[in-house]
Amino acid sequence: MSLKTRALTGVVFGALMIGGTIAHAYSAAVLFLIVGACCIWEFSGIVNAKEDSPPSWAFARRLLTVLLGLLPALWIGASLMDWYIPLSAHYMLWLPLLFGLFIFELFAKSTRPFEQVGLLLLALVYIGLPTAIVLQICLKQPDWGNMLIMAMQAIVWSSDSFAYLGGSRIGRTPFFVRISPKKTWEGILCGVLGALVLGYVCSLVFTSVGYSLSAWLLIAAVGCVFGILGDLVESLLKRSLGIKDSGTILPGHGGFLDRFDAFIFLVPFVFFTIVYILGDGRLL
Repeated sequence: MSLKTRALTGVVFGALMIGGTIAHAYSAAVLFLIVGACCIWEFSGIVNAKEDSPPSWAFARRLLTVLLGLLPALWIGASLMDWYIPLSAHYMLWLPLLFGLFIFELFAKSTRPFEQVGLLLLALVYIGLPTAIVLQICLKQPDWGNMLIMAMQAIVWSSDSFAYLGGSRIGRTPFFVRISPKKTWEGILCGVLGALVLGYVCSLVFTSVGYSLSAWLLIAAVGCVFGILGDLVESLLKRSLGIKDSGTILPGHGGFLDRFDAFIFLVPFVFFTIVYILGDGRLL
């Protein structure tokens, strides 16, 4: 893949993510609902690449994985948009779907039926719940929630950029050889520095969110640490499956899961930090 193609993909995709996120909270919610669906679709594809179910059943399983994975986000979206949904609908929808997974595997002719159910539920936890949190932030605070999501993305980008530059120039000490041989402690520390610099920038730019400099620095530090761990988790997943990228939809950049692994993983921890450590109940 040429450097020109990689750069063009990065510029176009970056512009789409930035524009869609800052335009409005609703556009950000829709954008990340699509991102979540794409990540779940890729996840289901790579973990089932060696599955021997008939193609039609394999395709149906991927659709079912996306549907179940996005249910928390869709439910939160409907609730925050004031669409009345009776409590009984929870049971009417969730129970048939959850127990229907076992019935589905009865006919899918899988050699690993219970593993398939577990992987589907893993997609719900690993990708579905962070996607639901993003929608809650955007829709609960439509005046500034999307700016908080933009800040989370920027923290990942800044951390990654500083880590890459620092690691390539002064990196000597391996960080996590078993999972990611190219990462170094020097690069990681540069990544943390980059995130803190971005936290300071956020305190100047995203004033509508209403957080102090110390709050932004804490958010940046938490986001950086768990973003790095999220990157390692996805690397662990790919190594366990013997693959390099989660997909090929983004030329030169892999798949959606490759690009959003850190963001997906940091969202629950940043959300917890904001609500329960900084005490901001506006997101609940």
